[in-house]
Amino acid sequence: KPSKEASLSILEFARLIDGVLPAGVFNVITGAGSKTGQYMLEHKNFAKLAFTGSTEVGRNVGLAAAERIIPATLELGGKSANIYFDDCDFDQAIDGAQLGILFNQGQVCCAGSRIFVQDTIYDKFVPALVKAFNKVKVGLPWHDDTQMGSQINETQIKKILSYVEIAKQEGATIACGGERFTEGELAKGAFMKPTLITNVTNDMRVAQEEIFGPVAVVIKFHDEDEVVAMANDSEYGLGGAVWTKDINKAIRVARNVETGRMWVNTYNQIPEHSPFGGYKTSGIGRETHKMILNHYTQVKNIMINLSYAPSGVYPQD
Repeated sequence: KPSKEASLSILEFARLIDGVLPAGVFNVITGAGSKTGQYMLEHKNFAKLAFTGSTEVGRNVGLAAAERIIPATLELGGKSANIYFDDCDFDQAIDGAQLGILFNQGQVCCAGSRIFVQDTIYDKFVPALVKAFNKVKVGLPWHDDTQMGSQINETQIKKILSYVEIAKQEGATIACGGERFTEGELAKGAFMKPTLITNVTNDMRVAQEEIFGPVAVVIKFHDEDEVVAMANDSEYGLGGAVWTKDINKAIRVARNVETGRMWVNTYNQIPEHSPFGGYKTSGIGRETHKMILNHYTQVKNIMINLSYAPSGVYPQD
């Protein structure tokens, strides 16, 4: 469900382009997803369904498309692995961990929310990342020095905080953050402190369930086989990254992790023309590439007989 502000922005965009596109090319339909959205899923005049959002809702969209035997593309949730080997560029790696989980306040489907760190650099990496997280300037979005803004609404920050409590109950440690801002101007909004959770095992809820906020878990690994297995031990498969100076290792890991996109020595670079989409419950189909047109296209074959002679299959004499 979009926020009131997002809804108003969409309506204003529709007003600005009114008359620019042919009628019917772009339509804005308002209303609650449970009512208006369901009506769209059941409407017989839709020949294709596309959805970006939660896996729970996406599953319903996929079922509605299957019921009517029409195609659907789904870009859904994620719990992506951000993998750091001991031969990574350290400064670049610390920056990349922040790019992975703090971009857009962590409200990114392909966010690098599971940070895997090789055991040989773990004790150096975690304190450096905590220090970096604590230095992030959280503030009002119109201030030039703001690096991270507010969560989308109060409901979302309450969900994020509930996962902080789950982490504590599971025996994990809140290395930094783990709370909202309660002083000054930021107390009036849904501002969350950048959060790292350590002493996490891959089977914990905070390592398996999408939190959708500036919260990352940090998990130690020993070797390549172990980290690939842990990365794949997830119902999701949308994004991910590997950090190493060994290009052969980077390609091996990128190929073996079951996910639609793997970055190498970067994160959250999302250029157009690069296919984007998920494995497993992260979705069906690919976007931001010309192949998306195939999902909206039917292939028709018209075969013409250029001979005037009968086929000969059924002779007349």
